[in-house]
Amino acid sequence: MKDTFSLDNSLFRTAFGGSWEQLPKVTRQLHEVQGRVCFEGSAQVERGQGWIARLVALFFGFPQTQENCPVRVTKTRTDKAEVWERDFGGHVMRSRCELAPSAGRFRERFGAFLFEMDLKVEDGVVHMPVRRAWCLGVPLPKFLLPLSETREFEQNGTFQFDVALYAPTGGLMVRYRGSLKPAL
Repeated sequence: MKDTFSLDNSLFRTAFGGSWEQLPKVTRQLHEVQGRVCFEGSAQVERGQGWIARLVALFFGFPQTQENCPVRVTKTRTDKAEVWERDFGGHVMRSRCELAPSAGRFRERFGAFLFEMDLKVEDGVVHMPVRRAWCLGVPLPKFLLPLSETREFEQNGTFQFDVALYAPTGGLMVRYRGSLKPAL
């Protein structure tokens, strides 16, 4: 499927394939990036307490635990990818999203790590479980993969996100959830 997305199709419209039309309008709007788009809202952030969670949070730059944190997500399209910048009250996380070789998946790079996620749509809710990962190009064994309980959905006309990442041992690493609207 390694098609490149075109001027007519965004990266995620291409990745979702036939599932695109099953998405609520607000979800399609968030993933329809043709240049640069910004969304603003608020989030609640919870970080895990164990040493694995602290180490992973330090490495990936996850924000600290906080309630009602202002969040701004900026997505910028390049020739072959989208660069995402998530700003949690001044704490910025960046990643790069690209198409995966198979339909219904995308890849997201955080520094030395590359994760491939499935895009599953059930009743208008998007689920993004981690399928596989690499570190510096070396495949990670399944027992080292993080568990992702990521959901995107519409509630009262507003885009909602709920991202929970767990260590392979099951302990919470980070969870951030909230809502976004197009920035004015």
